[in-house]
Amino acid sequence: MNRKNQDLLLAVRIASDAGMVAAAWVLAYFLRFSGWLPVSKGVPEALLYFKLLPFLGAIWLLTFAASGLYRRTGRHRSAIFEALDILQCCAIATAAFIAFTYVYEEYRYSRVTLLIFAALHPWLVIVGRSAVRKALRRYRRSMPGRRTLLIGSGECLKQAAELNDASDLVRGDLVGAMLVGDVDATRDAELYCRSRKIPVLPRPSDWIEFFTRNAMDCVVIALPHQAAEFLETELAVIADQVPDVKYVPDLTRFTRFAAGVDIIQGVPVVSVHESPLAGIGSVAKRLVDVAGALVALLLFGPVMLIVAVAVVVTSPGPIFYRQERMGLDGKTFAMLKFRSMPVNVEATSGAVWAKEGDGRATPIGALIRKTSLDELPQFFNVLKGDMSLVGPRPERPVFVEQFRRKVPGYYLRHKTKAGITGWAQVNGWRGNTSIEKRIECDLFYIQNWSLLFDVKIILLTVFRGFINKNAY
Repeated sequence: MNRKNQDLLLAVRIASDAGMVAAAWVLAYFLRFSGWLPVSKGVPEALLYFKLLPFLGAIWLLTFAASGLYRRTGRHRSAIFEALDILQCCAIATAAFIAFTYVYEEYRYSRVTLLIFAALHPWLVIVGRSAVRKALRRYRRSMPGRRTLLIGSGECLKQAAELNDASDLVRGDLVGAMLVGDVDATRDAELYCRSRKIPVLPRPSDWIEFFTRNAMDCVVIALPHQAAEFLETELAVIADQVPDVKYVPDLTRFTRFAAGVDIIQGVPVVSVHESPLAGIGSVAKRLVDVAGALVALLLFGPVMLIVAVAVVVTSPGPIFYRQERMGLDGKTFAMLKFRSMPVNVEATSGAVWAKEGDGRATPIGALIRKTSLDELPQFFNVLKGDMSLVGPRPERPVFVEQFRRKVPGYYLRHKTKAGITGWAQVNGWRGNTSIEKRIECDLFYIQNWSLLFDVKIILLTVFRGFINKNAY
């Protein structure tokens, strides 16, 4: 789907969501004060409630955007999974709105109205999105079919055909495919086309004559790098004969995350690894980090004080241990921990990976490492901006240099801030465990990030992330 259609679809979804949330708030007001429920203090002016509509829209749209509901994508999502995402996002936005009404002390709003709104608005949003989906489907059906020719080979051809199927606004009818490339790739593509009943057309010797006899609205070219010669020799002629020519670059094998495209002075520039943790998502994540770190420091303050006293009493030296770690974009920072080992313990051994039975920790140090209490000072790193509550665990630069040479994709974990906890940690991959599995979890987290995913990881950390058999 082209960018113009994506922008249109995104605008329609945003308008639908904002309209449904506003309608739910207005409806909740009238249901509360229409007379069928008792009112002890009289009916408030509607303006007192309706003046909150801009704040409602801002809170809901920011929450939806930060949770990934407005990501540009051409893939169809299951309506059921979308509804579940909307229910979770609405719960978070409702909590934020209730907190806002307590800060916004101009008027004490009816709790019954808030309750009616909380129960009503998620379903209106879901109904609104369903209506948008049906309207777009009717719109596509009303449009004349676009005759589309696919020129490709192997996996590139398959990807282009699937992208064509998943187009949300303008759907082309594949009238045939031409196979270009090496023998194996072409044979594989031919079997794929036969299975989908897509005619396989012979490559013409004269493109002008071909398009004169077979009028096409669009040509999609999806070729591997090895077939780049085709573009040099044939593309100019094809572009002169067809009103719409699209090229699907062979980037799948290079990308771990979504690829982004920017147009700079008319030249398309492709970002091979574009993290979803960008733009408004990064702002929302930072706000949650600051709020969460402050709450955590208040909750764990007494525990941190006890641990600090225990460290001082049982071992000479400072309370905190500052260790150089690598975070966002490969930049280093000083990560704080409660000191769990004697001072200068690595003076002779150098940087050593902690493992079972190494015996370097002090008695109190072994306890706080096993229970992860030594990690609590990292909430100060979160407030400073060096770390996030959730993200890949930061490693020491010396280990990063080792791992990036032998673990494919290792350095991609630095596309986001390091975290106190992460998807790898709650799945048991911490300490002296498989680096490959840890990286697999880290990349999965970055690819699928949302605020709801962060909340899930934090909850899992509370229940099973503090004490771990692999923490030495």
